[in-house]
Amino acid sequence: MRPPRPFAFASLALFVFAAGCQSARDNVARRTADRAEAYREAAGRSETLAPAPLVFTDALASLRKNNLELRAARLAVVSAEENARQVFKDLLPGANLSASLSRSVTDLANLSRSDLAYSAFGYINVPGLIQLRLRHYASQLELLRAGWTCELKERELTVQLREAFLRADLLVTRRRSLLASLQWETAASPLAGLEADPRGIERESILYALRTETDALQLALSQLIGDNTRLWQPDLSDLPALDYSEKLPEFADTTRYGELFRQLQALDIEAVYLRERGVKLQYWPDIRLSLSSPPLYQNNGGTTTNWDVDQVLFSANSTVPIDIQGNISRQLRETRRQRDLQFARMAEQLDQTLQRLSASRDALTLTSRRLRIAELRLQGLRTLPLTQSPESVRQNLDRLLRLDEQRTTLLLERARLEHLFWLLDETRWTRPDWTASPQS
Repeated sequence: MRPPRPFAFASLALFVFAAGCQSARDNVARRTADRAEAYREAAGRSETLAPAPLVFTDALASLRKNNLELRAARLAVVSAEENARQVFKDLLPGANLSASLSRSVTDLANLSRSDLAYSAFGYINVPGLIQLRLRHYASQLELLRAGWTCELKERELTVQLREAFLRADLLVTRRRSLLASLQWETAASPLAGLEADPRGIERESILYALRTETDALQLALSQLIGDNTRLWQPDLSDLPALDYSEKLPEFADTTRYGELFRQLQALDIEAVYLRERGVKLQYWPDIRLSLSSPPLYQNNGGTTTNWDVDQVLFSANSTVPIDIQGNISRQLRETRRQRDLQFARMAEQLDQTLQRLSASRDALTLTSRRLRIAELRLQGLRTLPLTQSPESVRQNLDRLLRLDEQRTTLLLERARLEHLFWLLDETRWTRPDWTASPQS
């Protein structure tokens, strides 16, 4: 094997020195200029956003593709899968190369091959068999957790997307009703009426608040679907219909409700038992294997040494701990106390969750009844003749606005309650196959 020339080391040192010549301030200034250009482009796009209709199916597809929170959850699945494979990859042989140069500073011009030393080493790291099993088991639990957490995140984002569509439609309806009420001013000038009539001023403030809420909703919708290149106008034509207010959910039906949440709870329980088993296994002897080898190749001052199988040494050892000081037993008692406390908390949380679900089901029934009453009153007000006196018309329009606001609040409350049941309803979701590669 031909040794590297001395000037190669000098070239490498020169390259490293040149790479660090630029100061941090110069590099940050250059990147700041790049960000300024990106900022100007983004500002130009935000000023020219074109309105575009958006149906729920397309929005959901864009969410699954572009939403950053969902992408982060998927990357966590990929990382967990790679960590699970790494447990066994660590058993593969490794290798490294090393080189050194030793010469007096005043005699650097007379470098020769006798001043160089370089070698190639191979190594194998074999952990204890018990520790290997624990690492593999823990990595499998983490992979399951990452997959189910990703699945839950997609459900939560889908629920948020449906609520955003509902809010957008309700804002349009309220704004339309409010603009209709502003046309019934008796003053000669509409502006004068707005300035003089406190009710007109109040409605003008409501109109401004609706505009602010619309802008905020537009930002939230763009963030959900991961696309801010359009002024989105949600279309509810294909919005998923929920009928939980008509067919109240039965939470005792475990084949339909709450399977994903129970799986996550079962995983937490298994993780607790894994910690306890890890402490118990400290009482057991762990077998450790090692394999030491001479350098695969070595050259020192022109003297070459090749690998020799006779110098490869295999060793195995085992240690049986004797817990005289009681450290392991103390850890085991503490782990069991924490286990019992966590199980008690989980049981309490389960009872509280079921109580909240039962209360939410009752609230859904009451909200649906109140919503029907509000809609009947709205229908009655809208059928009143407009040939009444201006004062009567204004009073009816004020009632209409209040009822419309009440209806909006009740619709959003019903949607919130139905979304809770939708999140738990396994028949409304497609469960991914996490045995396949997450990268696909």
